[in-house]
Amino acid sequence: MENGIISSLKSILPILGELIQEDVSTCITDREKCIAVFINDKVPVAFKEGDKVPKDNPLFIAMEKNRVFSAVVPKEAYGIDFKAIAYPIRDSNGKVIGAVGLGKSLDKQARIENSAKNLFTSLGQTNGAIEEIAGGSQKLSNVINGILSAANDTNEKINETDSIITSIQSIASQSNLLALNAAIEASRAGDAGKGFSVVAQEMRKLSQNSSESSKKVMSSLIEMKKSIDAIVNQVNEANAVAENHAAATEEMNATIDEITTISKTLVDETKNL
Repeated sequence: MENGIISSLKSILPILGELIQEDVSTCITDREKCIAVFINDKVPVAFKEGDKVPKDNPLFIAMEKNRVFSAVVPKEAYGIDFKAIAYPIRDSNGKVIGAVGLGKSLDKQARIENSAKNLFTSLGQTNGAIEEIAGGSQKLSNVINGILSAANDTNEKINETDSIITSIQSIASQSNLLALNAAIEASRAGDAGKGFSVVAQEMRKLSQNSSESSKKVMSSLIEMKKSIDAIVNQVNEANAVAENHAAATEEMNATIDEITTISKTLVDETKNL
């Protein structure tokens, strides 16, 4: 008389693949031979009713060890890679009277694993590119800071020059006033003051030329200062953009690292399917 467990298995195994939504082939054995086989086309196990159970078969090992046993069967054996899982069937007294086996296709697992590996590799390359961008952003920020420092130093020098030009203008103004007073005094001295009058006139011309030249220099310095201020403003804007860019790449890099960790976990998990 057929064991009740075996009868139940014969009823459920034909629809097992549909229930678990997997490509599986199943079989039932007694202690010596296969007594029922349910083959899925995608797991074409060459095992039929009446075949003896080889000693190296997971079904035989499960019965001998009286416990569940699993092994990956390479494609060299049946043309595809699949995972074989065998479980001993026991009677009401706990005696092993047979085994139930399941062959699960690893094709889907292999595709997932390959996709995960490709994703992992792509993320690694992307991460490297982002790190290069981040390094470039840092270099750009350093260059911009150098330009800002040089521009600020130039502004300070211009301010110092402003002070010097102002002093020159003051001296020129005083010299012009002294030359004017000297010319008046020379005029009062008559013939005796003619020589001094010539000197006073030349001194006045020199002071006037100095004043005009200092005004031109001052005007040029003012325009230069305006240009430098404009450059500083533009560089500050560029620096803000570079800092935002660096922050964005850091955030992106952190996200890529997280995705990389997840993809690595996915690769590891698919190996355990």
